[in-house]
Formats: sequence, structure tokens, C-alpha cells
Amino acid sequence: MSAQNLSADIYLGIMTGTSLDAIDVGACRFNGKNVELLAFHSVEWPAAMREILMELATAELVSMDLLARTNFLLAREYANAVEQTLTQSNIEKSDVRAIALHGQTIRHLPKPESVRGLDPIAATYQLGSGNALAALTGIDVVSDFRSGDVALGGQGAPLVPMFDYEFLCSHDVDRLVVNIGGIANVTWLKRNAEPEQVIAFDCGPGNMLLDFICGKYFAQPYDRGGEHASIGSIDNRLLHRLLAHPYFAMNPPKSTGRELFGEAFLHPVIEAIDNSELSAYDALATLAELTALTITGATTLVQTDMSSLEIIVSGGGARNSYLLDRIRINAPKARVVSSDFCGIPANAKEAIAFAFFGKAFLEEMPIHLPLTTGASRKIILGSHSIGMR
Repeated sequence: MSAQNLSADIYLGIMTGTSLDAIDVGACRFNGKNVELLAFHSVEWPAAMREILMELATAELVSMDLLARTNFLLAREYANAVEQTLTQSNIEKSDVRAIALHGQTIRHLPKPESVRGLDPIAATYQLGSGNALAALTGIDVVSDFRSGDVALGGQGAPLVPMFDYEFLCSHDVDRLVVNIGGIANVTWLKRNAEPEQVIAFDCGPGNMLLDFICGKYFAQPYDRGGEHASIGSIDNRLLHRLLAHPYFAMNPPKSTGRELFGEAFLHPVIEAIDNSELSAYDALATLAELTALTITGATTLVQTDMSSLEIIVSGGGARNSYLLDRIRINAPKARVVSSDFCGIPANAKEAIAFAFFGKAFLEEMPIHLPLTTGASRKIILGSHSIGMR
């Protein structure tokens, strides 16, 4: 028998993205279209843990022992983050209905391919045992949100558009909702949109490439406020070479990750820096422009008149003032604002979204929009692990 308090109405969302910067935990209550963020807490990965996750995300071959142990290491790190969040916010475990766990993506393979002659299949893999987390915390856990969508021919991403639709759709203006994490994704919300009118997809790299260059050449985890990029100049020849990647020309539904926009994609940039043909500052300016252009370029798929458009930005990239300036310059008629403007804190949005997905699962509400993921039909996404006290 579960000791969970079924009258509890607080949901914890745990999000760890491709940037591998931190574990984000949001504690939320939901009342209709209103979100109450009770607490938000970020816990940096231990250096060794981050190194392991980067290895698993990028290596062609990995140790099965390392893979198995990391699944449980992650559960322990998530449990510690939950305990810190509850302690600092004075929230009782008994008031938490469930934890919604995204898990750490180490492979995202949305294009079906054959394995040893078997029929082609797509896959996505998020590490972090939901069952272990439930055991460690004593709280119900909903996890593994993407697998069902992939099984039905979808890409398992993006999922956040359902949250965008529920909480950010406007009666007055058209909105392009942009989340800039390691990967940047967009949700197009026509004013008074119906669910079947929502268009959403990963538009390309967000912070991932910028963070890599900062780590390699400045020994910093990210370009705070875009300070380094603002010193540099955009190399248009290199920019056009990067924009020639076929992913940018693909029509949605589409999703991507480190597999396409990792170190291999950066090879011409690193080569130019190492050959003294390009400064690291210029590299950051060029990569920021790449992100800005692939975000604003998404508007060509949905509308041409940007005078009535709001671009709502969230994620780590919302703190990069240089990047936001480049988005404004490339979409001069649009109004570019943080999601804070709409009552959704930019740094907590994805954690809040997954908290909502945990609630949706328990209420048997589908959280994906098949037109955005490519799935053949709607289903209830997630797996439920019961916490015992």
C-alpha cells in the first residue's frame, strides 16, 4: 500500500537538459490555467558526475557497468536535490503528490535505422531510475515520458508544447515560445489556437555550442550574459557554412540533440580557432548568431507578418543578453520578452512543465501533440513508481 497522501497537491518537476549544467527542481501547484511556483532549486552536478554523463552522451562505445551504475547514481543525485528543495522551502513530503522526472538524455535517435538487419527503429534514452528515486524519497515518481511517443512513430520530442499551449496561448497576440537550453526549441501559438494548430520543433543548437567553446578556450562553463560573444565579430562565411547543415532545411516534426550538434559539428570552428584564423570571441559571436537565426528563421514556417508577434524566451539562454539582442535584431518587428512576463519564470519553465506532466499523468491526460512529435495517436505518457514510507 502506498503511503502517499492522495489529497496532496504539490508536484515536483525535475529537469536536467543537454547542457549538463545542473539539476533543476520546481515545486508547483496548479489551479486551472494558473501556476504557483512554490520553490525552485538548482543543484550543480558534481564534476565527476558531469564527466560521466558527457562520456555516455558522446562516446560511440561505453562500458555497460558504467551505464548501469550511472542509472542509480542519477537517482541518488535526484533524491539529494529533492531533499534540498523540500528542506529549503519547508515543504513536507506528505504534501507532495508526485515527482515528475525527465531523466538525463544520453541518446536521442529519432530517425529509424536498422540494427543488424532487423526492421528500422527509432529510440530515445533517458537515464535515471524512477523506481529507485521513488524508493529513496518515499514519494511517487512519474518518469520515462518519451518512450511511448517514440513507440508510436513519434520523435519523443518536443513535449513542452502541450505545456506552452495550456499556459501561454494568448487571446490577443500570436506567440512564438522559445526555450533555449542546450538545444533550442520553438512552439508556435496562433492567438486562440486549438491544439491541432500548434506547431513545434527543435530548431537547432541553443547554448550547447557556446558552452563548449567557453569551456575549451575560456575555462568557463558558459558565456555569462554573452560578454565574450559581444567582443567578437560574426564570421559570415563560417556562419553560412554552419547554416548549410541539412537539419535546418528539414520540415517539422523534427527533433535533435548532441548527436547532430556536438563536437563533430563544431570541427570547422575549432579548426579555425586552432589555426589562428578565428578568435574564440569571434567563434562565440558566430555561434550566437547561428542560434538567433535558426530561432527567428522558424517564423518563416508559421507567418510572415511579425508586427503582431511576441517571442517569449525561457531557459538558460534567456539570461544571455547578447543572444537576446541578436534575436531582436533578426526579428525587428517582433516583441521579444522573457517568459517571466507571462508569469512563468524563465529559468524554471522546463521544471514547471514536467511538474505539470506528472499531474497530467495521474489525471490520465495526454501531454503530447502528435502533430508536433509525429506520433500516430495520443496516449498517456509516463511510467508510475510508487513511493513507500
